[in-house]
Amino acid sequence: MTIEETIKLYNKTNAFPGSVDISFLRNNLEPILKELHPDMKVSWACNSCVKSQMQILFNWLTEKEDKEVKQVKKKKNAKRKRTTKK
Repeated sequence: MTIEETIKLYNKTNAFPGSVDISFLRNNLEPILKELHPDMKVSWACNSCVKSQMQILFNWLTEKEDKEVKQVKKKKNAKRKRTTKK
């Protein structure tokens, strides 16, 4: 399961799938949280901590996807602007 799938699934169900264990969280999600908030104390044992951390990750993922969509639109618009009718 990918990082993106895990974040989206948790956002929908408020639970991790069985294939996601603590090592997956520490190895894949914790570095993203540390990059976003270097001073943050990450805890996967506290339910309210997990909820807030996953909300931060969901917001990060949403912003990341929005940027990707905007870049695709800019490329399409740039191609359209280059063609001129004579």
